Amino acid sequence: MNLLANVDSAGSALTSWTPLYVLLGAFTAILIGLFLFGRSGNTSSKTAQFLLRIPDGLERIVHIPGWAAATIGMALFGLFVAGQAFYNDVAWHVALGRDKNLFTAPHTGIVIGLGLILMSGVVGVLLASLQRVNTALRWKAVRVPWSTLPLLALGGAAVTGFPLDELWHRAYGVDVTMWSPTHMLMILGAAFVGVAAWLVLADAGVKPHDSRWSMGVHVVAAWLTLLGLVAPLGEFSFGVPQFQQIFHPLILAIACAFAFVAVRLVLGRGWAIGIALANIITSTNLLNGGEKSPISTKVVGLYLTAAIAVEVVAFVIGTENRLRFAIASGVGVATLGLAGEYWWNHANSYQPWNSNLFPDAFFLCLVAGIAAAVLATAFARSAGAQDTARSLPGPLIAVAGFVLLVTLVVPMSRHTGDVTAEVTVGQRVAGFANVEVQLTPPDAAKDARWFQVTAWQGGGLELANMKELSAGRYVTEKRVPVSGRWKSLLRLHRGGELMTVPVFLPADTEINKGEISAVDRTMKFRPETSYLLREQHSGNNTLKNGVYGLLLGVMALWIASFSLAVAKISPKGPRVPPTASPLRQAKPVAA
Repeated sequence: MNLLANVDSAGSALTSWTPLYVLLGAFTAILIGLFLFGRSGNTSSKTAQFLLRIPDGLERIVHIPGWAAATIGMALFGLFVAGQAFYNDVAWHVALGRDKNLFTAPHTGIVIGLGLILMSGVVGVLLASLQRVNTALRWKAVRVPWSTLPLLALGGAAVTGFPLDELWHRAYGVDVTMWSPTHMLMILGAAFVGVAAWLVLADAGVKPHDSRWSMGVHVVAAWLTLLGLVAPLGEFSFGVPQFQQIFHPLILAIACAFAFVAVRLVLGRGWAIGIALANIITSTNLLNGGEKSPISTKVVGLYLTAAIAVEVVAFVIGTENRLRFAIASGVGVATLGLAGEYWWNHANSYQPWNSNLFPDAFFLCLVAGIAAAVLATAFARSAGAQDTARSLPGPLIAVAGFVLLVTLVVPMSRHTGDVTAEVTVGQRVAGFANVEVQLTPPDAAKDARWFQVTAWQGGGLELANMKELSAGRYVTEKRVPVSGRWKSLLRLHRGGELMTVPVFLPADTEINKGEISAVDRTMKFRPETSYLLREQHSGNNTLKNGVYGLLLGVMALWIASFSLAVAKISPKGPRVPPTASPLRQAKPVAA
């Protein structure tokens, strides 16, 4: 399976500026069209008249309060730009390794997209102030909707992550992993935009059944909430995971339990299944681009059985008792939901799921699924759920959040087992060869989560599972690259034991590393970061501790901003009735 079958050695298909030009051109055209279609509103300020034309145009089309429509539109467009660029950037690093310049097309797209997410929060405050929206949080003429706080926190942290990432790489080398602290600032800052957009709708009093447009925007926000929550699974999607496989079902359980419980409570019957089906269609066809796409990734989850589980629970026991519904839904996602994901990932994942994954995964997924479902009930109450059910106590919500964080921390530990590999490289054919290995002890890979040769950064990605020939003796299922620019590693994952033996690594003069030739060798497995993150080096611990501390602080800020927004947004009715637009009834604003 070639990740970049149609990409030349320069990586032009991945670093092309054309997609960014097209997206920004379309964005500009839409803004011009909305400006021409909109009206300036009742205000004496020429600046305000100019700025209010775009949200008025949006409101006249979608019948959603202008400040909210503009905020959501900019946030989601920024998410799309950043997501498209991020996809190409990860593909570049997986297939071709380091890039030479900071402002490549993917990097520029990421910065612009994250900047638009930050600006969406600013625009929300600006337009709400110009329209004199009735907000509880205000300072003089500045009106701050509660829902803009998460967007400002997400966008601010994500944008900050980009210069910090460059500083991090200069200090510690290039770590080609999605889960470094600076990368997570950017990834998670974008990943929760769908959740924030859903809150903006609620803050503006937009109910799902107000109109077709209202339902459509709610559905998009719900879908992006699901996709955002599984964004960290990109390492599994691209086929080069660097953390325990248990994170794959764990994050799926959290995402499905939270998203589908919220969808069922806010959108109503059947929508969880509808969103899951729509995601299957888009992810398996549109987003991957079919067989001719130069980029090939694996769909990390189908989500359908989890959606069915939540819908069945709602049908059987109802949703009025929120705690009972949350517990039953969490159990359903961790059982029926993950059973479906096992079927899918056992057959289609780059690192297929095996039955030995579940003794460890089941309990964590069960606890995490229930905790996520409990949090979803609180979120749904603010996002537009019917206010007939009694809300859960605040302390219970806090406990659920703490438990959820614990389930994510538990699998973080990693170590190396006492295993020796006797590697034999077979006859080369066009730079490819089969690799045989004798393990000591012979049963070292018997209960492994996965055992593969990974070859990457040589122009594509090649993965080969190890087939057992006899006790402790394995061979690659196909020939793997052992020359050129390829980096080929024998990787063994056994729960928290993540280890590797090099097969072939080219010389790299930029980091003063010599070639590790593809020859027969006997050696102990080492921590896989020793070779997988070959460019990484030690540095000043002060910066490292500071960045990790910043990440923890930012996560605390995100939790606080979302918690405050959820708590403050009233579930009892719209803040600004859609039929009484503040744009058309605004008082004059001084210039």
